[in-house]
Amino acid sequence: MEQQVTAKATLQAFCQAWFEERNLNGALGYLTEDVEFIGTGDEEEASGIEEMSLYIRQDIDEMPEPFLFEILYMREQILADNVHNLSAKFRLRNTMYQWHLRAFCVLGRTCGQWKIRSIHFAEPSRAQRNGEHYPETLVIEQAAKLRDELLEESMPGGMIGCYLEPRLPLYFINKRMLDYLGYVSEEEFQAQIQGSLLNCIYPEDRQNMQADVFRQIEEKGEYAAEYRMRKKDGTYIWVHDAGRGMQTEDDREVLISVCIDITRQRQSQEEVLNIYNNIPGAVFRCKFDNVFSVIDANDGLFEFIGYTREEFAAMGNHMASVIYPEDLEIMADKLKDQLKHGNTIHNENRLVCKDGRVRWISIKAQLFDEPDGEQYFYCVFVDITEEKHLHERVRELYEKELAYFAEMLSSGESIQGRINITQNRLESYVSSSETAIVRVGENYDQVVEQLAMSAIDEESAKEIRATLKREKVLQDYALGRCDYHFEFLRRRNDGMAFWGSTNMRTSQNPETGDVIIFFYTSDLTEQKMQELLLKKLATLDYDVISDIDIVRDTHRLISFDSSRADTIPMQGRFQQSIRRIAEKFMDEEARKEYLGKLDFQYMKEQLEHQDSYTFLVEFKDQLGMKRMKHFQVFYISRATGRVCMARRDVSDVIHKEQRQKEELASALVAAEQANAAKSDFLSRMSHEIRTPMNAIIGMSTIAAQSIGDDEQVADCISKIGISSRFLLSLINDILDMSRIESGKMLLKNEKIPTEEFLNGINSICYGQAAAKGVEYECIVDPVLDDYYIGDAMKLQQVLINILSNAIKFTNEGGKVTFSASQRKRSKSSAHLRFIVNDTGIGMSEEFISRIYEPFSQESTGATTMYGGTGLGLAISKSIVDMMDGRIAVRSIKGLGSEFTIDVKLGITEEEKLRHNQTKTNLNFSHLKTLVVDDDVAVCESAMATLKEMGIKAEWVDSGRKAIERVKELWQEKKYFDMILIDWKMPEMDGIETARRIRKIVGPDVTIIIMTAYDWIAIEHEAKLAGVNLLMSKPMFKSSLISAFTRVLNEKEEEKQVAADVYDFTGKRVLLAEDNQINTEVAVMLLESKGFTVETSENGLRALEKFSKSEAGYYDAILMDIRMPLMDGLAATTNIRHLSNEDARKIPIIAMTANAFDDDIEKSKAAGMNAHLAKPIEPERLYQVMYDFIFGGGLAE
Repeated sequence: MEQQVTAKATLQAFCQAWFEERNLNGALGYLTEDVEFIGTGDEEEASGIEEMSLYIRQDIDEMPEPFLFEILYMREQILADNVHNLSAKFRLRNTMYQWHLRAFCVLGRTCGQWKIRSIHFAEPSRAQRNGEHYPETLVIEQAAKLRDELLEESMPGGMIGCYLEPRLPLYFINKRMLDYLGYVSEEEFQAQIQGSLLNCIYPEDRQNMQADVFRQIEEKGEYAAEYRMRKKDGTYIWVHDAGRGMQTEDDREVLISVCIDITRQRQSQEEVLNIYNNIPGAVFRCKFDNVFSVIDANDGLFEFIGYTREEFAAMGNHMASVIYPEDLEIMADKLKDQLKHGNTIHNENRLVCKDGRVRWISIKAQLFDEPDGEQYFYCVFVDITEEKHLHERVRELYEKELAYFAEMLSSGESIQGRINITQNRLESYVSSSETAIVRVGENYDQVVEQLAMSAIDEESAKEIRATLKREKVLQDYALGRCDYHFEFLRRRNDGMAFWGSTNMRTSQNPETGDVIIFFYTSDLTEQKMQELLLKKLATLDYDVISDIDIVRDTHRLISFDSSRADTIPMQGRFQQSIRRIAEKFMDEEARKEYLGKLDFQYMKEQLEHQDSYTFLVEFKDQLGMKRMKHFQVFYISRATGRVCMARRDVSDVIHKEQRQKEELASALVAAEQANAAKSDFLSRMSHEIRTPMNAIIGMSTIAAQSIGDDEQVADCISKIGISSRFLLSLINDILDMSRIESGKMLLKNEKIPTEEFLNGINSICYGQAAAKGVEYECIVDPVLDDYYIGDAMKLQQVLINILSNAIKFTNEGGKVTFSASQRKRSKSSAHLRFIVNDTGIGMSEEFISRIYEPFSQESTGATTMYGGTGLGLAISKSIVDMMDGRIAVRSIKGLGSEFTIDVKLGITEEEKLRHNQTKTNLNFSHLKTLVVDDDVAVCESAMATLKEMGIKAEWVDSGRKAIERVKELWQEKKYFDMILIDWKMPEMDGIETARRIRKIVGPDVTIIIMTAYDWIAIEHEAKLAGVNLLMSKPMFKSSLISAFTRVLNEKEEEKQVAADVYDFTGKRVLLAEDNQINTEVAVMLLESKGFTVETSENGLRALEKFSKSEAGYYDAILMDIRMPLMDGLAATTNIRHLSNEDARKIPIIAMTANAFDDDIEKSKAAGMNAHLAKPIEPERLYQVMYDFIFGGGLAE
């Protein structure tokens, strides 16, 4: 393009390039960037150089043939010095067309060059006839046509008008608007909206639309708004309403507007907005101004910076307010530099969030010029904070590694280098000539191979090759593994060996992104030798340890006793040093052996085929005493020729061996004694077990032979029962001891009713004592609580064991006394003391020291006479210890013994409070009572108890005195309300005393007989003598309250159902038992009380039967534990998981010989409700069945 000096020449050159030359680039050269063009056809227009280029390209493509261009005339108008207006008429001709065109152009001059700013082409009108300048007919028709198009078609939407009044009364509506809304006529629309345009607007939009329109009209006389309008069918459309205020002929203010249906655009906008808000990261548009004013943004921007839209708007909607200050200072310059090369920018900078965090972003944006003349950035950014922190960490690590590399390099103590793994090249290497294995410039694989080949051990070489494969190392770095370490024996170039420690660390060069591996190798031969030496010496005990180099003939002491003179020097020539020691401390023979076995050639020969060798040499110490020294020689490292010599003094070994022999002999004696004790125990147990077994077998035979003789059979069965119970007690003792020794005995924590507890003990011991002719007495402290917390069964076991021993070892006519008292009491516990006195055979001092040892009895004679396992006291001692108590014993041989048992029990304040309240409500203060007993201690105890109950009482110590006192009062017309009389008293017993008193007082006085024995034998005689009640001794407050309440006609608490009234008629039980005899016994016991019994020989069969039964068919299940196919625990667990309606409710009771505490816990864990230990006690069985079937025991 040639530069034109005039505007006319420029226009002519432009037309020639376009029409004659058909040269697009040539023509565009005469146009400005913002050129405007209007052509002769409809919609022929272009704005800007790009649209103009497209228009000219299309023109040339449609008509490639050049035109002959001829200017008919051209006129120029100078608007300013550098702006000219040209109008021209020209003709275009080619083989197909001939055109007359008129052109109107504006040209501007910049830097001496003219360029066209606007072009408007026009054709002469064919409607002009006969030289008319304005054709009259055409003007009229055109005016009408323009008016119609203005009202109906020319507008982009429908027109509507309303009065500028509160309800916006309708002014007019055109046809297109009626079509939008689905109406046929204006009248129909007017009727539907009742004359108010507000009725056509969506209710939620009305207030905002009206306020917004009124505000805009007031401010600038025109408005634009978007809202929803209701169509005739009830649906709504979105409209863009643009209008202005006007006045009608009658001077009323109206709004005239054009409404465009934008429903589809709004839907599209919502879809776009949804996408826009779900784009990862932030998307926003902002002005290119000093503060980067945000025009609109997605939710991601506000989620990132932490501000709500309202909070950000209060900050001015300025991105500058959240850009990190240091980044903001240089941002404008950075953007301008990038915009020199296009309209796209990419930047990384920091934002300050609402919570104070500084976060890095990577932002991409494009700059656009909008029609309003403003420049806007369309921006997208993502969070790169973690990436930035990682990059900074990489840079920091790389810089640290470089600093460490330089530090190690300056020390000169390391073989080191640097390999660029990415570029596959060794960049740096520092080493001595003896250890150098590679050269700078070699590739990675060559370096690794040379390192592997330097290893003496082939396994180390394989590990190096496998670990340092180039692809693997790069993959390791990507996964975060950066460090590698190798310790191996290496070859020097001079043939020697050394231990090398090679550390490698990968890092990334932050500038290039290359992965670099730094490596450092240090010589740790000496350290390794010491480690190997110490490992080998870890199990040794030597007074001298020396590290010897047999190649260089040097040594170094590792460990030594500095006080000894017979030690070689700290370091020096080894052979020279040992010769000096040999000459000074050894005789000729020892010297020869010592030097010969430490000769280097001898060492090599001995260690060729064995790990070490030893020898003994005799030394003389400083005092001339002979000492034996033991030497051991072994390789520390065969490859480096390093040997260890260790020496120790073994003079004391003989003495030690002698002591060991003596200890072994003592241990053998103890073992033989233990074995003898065990044999003795087994012998005694054999005797003890065989004795009742012999009775059982013998009595069974006699009973079988005596069928028909009921008295003889009953006697045999009774003796069988006695022998069986004795046998069971033996087994229980052995099992208890086993549980104690294995730590499986557990204590329960349950409520102990004191009276019931002591009465249970007394009922057993009274019978034992009476059977042997021993007097038995129980004395109870009246301050005992009614209830304590502890393991009643274990404590009762202890006391019965000691009492039974006392009765057993007391001869006929002797006496056993049992007392119970409370020593002290706190809020949560009470300390009780039980004392057992007897006048029996007593024990020796020697036996008392081992009385609690298992299987201990004072003499075999005692065992023969009295029987027993020797386990009872050992068990009792262990149980009391578990109860945080103690047992003490005093005894004099031939006079008797006294056992004191102290135990700690818990107390329940709630129970005590409840019982105290019950007693408080009972008033016995008006009852006058007489206590008659020959034992003063019993009388005093009874008096204390009665006094605590609020009763006035007296006591006398014989029946005769009691009769005298009753007569004395009777003569004064007074009497005792209650008289408590002991049964067995000297001179006159209780029954005779009662008979004589009854004759004096008649039936009004209540007489109660107290006895420690079974009163069944005297019950009939006592009633005939006028006795009202019989009571067991010792007397408890609760027993006395019950008796006195009964006297006062108050109801006594219901007693437990007696055994003789159990009736289970109609109840069905499933019995699972694999032993046929046990099954027969159980069936007989159950059927005797009305049960229907079904049996199963194992747990699997019982499970099958129950699973097929209807709900309620069985009332209970009795389950043995040990059975074939499926045991009782597994069967119970499976039953509880069945879908049967009663699977979780039916009582399942263990009936087994597994009697340990942990067995009970296992059965409960499996889902069993109760546990009955074999042999089964019928009364216990019936009571448990009654509780669960009738008493709701399962619920408890």
